[in-house]
Amino acid sequence: MRYSVLVVEDESLIAKNIAKKIEQLNPSFEVVGIASNGLEGLKFAEEHLPNVIVTDIRMPEMDGLALAKQVHEKYPFILFVIISGYNDFGYAKEAMRYEVSNYLLKPVNYDELAITLSALETKLLATRDQFDAATLLHSPNRAKEIVELVKEYIHKNYQNQIDFSSLASEFGFSVPYLSKIFLKYSGITQSKYLRNHRLSISKQLLRNPELSVADISQLTGYLDPFHFSKTFKHVYGISPSEYRNEP
Repeated sequence: MRYSVLVVEDESLIAKNIAKKIEQLNPSFEVVGIASNGLEGLKFAEEHLPNVIVTDIRMPEMDGLALAKQVHEKYPFILFVIISGYNDFGYAKEAMRYEVSNYLLKPVNYDELAITLSALETKLLATRDQFDAATLLHSPNRAKEIVELVKEYIHKNYQNQIDFSSLASEFGFSVPYLSKIFLKYSGITQSKYLRNHRLSISKQLLRNPELSVADISQLTGYLDPFHFSKTFKHVYGISPSEYRNEP
């Protein structure tokens, strides 16, 4: 599981250096964007919903604290790390109002950044389902996209034994949550969708007299022909052999 990070810093070289340090220190984090001021950062955050925003405080157009305030009001699940050249308790105190995870001084110390990233990873892992729910709540198109990708995976792999646990992990979700959004946006569970797709393919194959019921069972991902026939009859009301003999 990799977590997305947005770096907001008006000095390009410093921004690139911070991004490089983040990815070097902890491979669980991927810098997906760099913004040069708070307004750019806010726009990026609204479009991409990163897991973490690492931002400077003093920047043109919109400073880091204003960015943290606006993002926190709309997307409280996004975590913040403030980086500043000023050891100002007033800044730090205000930052804490927006649940900023840490306040680091420039130049950023490797050890302090490593500790911060480790703490962020622990927190993100513990709240993954909440983040999943919140991001998809704010981005239903993304949820629908995930569901379509799961369907596409099923269409390509129905002949194999599909492990929905591994599939959920591949998409970065827990099993219960992926099941929840699949049901919400498709009106059916993943297992029933897989079953229906396999049986739909089997109906086409049953028109081929050269294939036995056992062959078709194997070709559609059923290891046990008896289980295949039982499932087919449960769904369609007749056995595969009876379906084959229909005019």
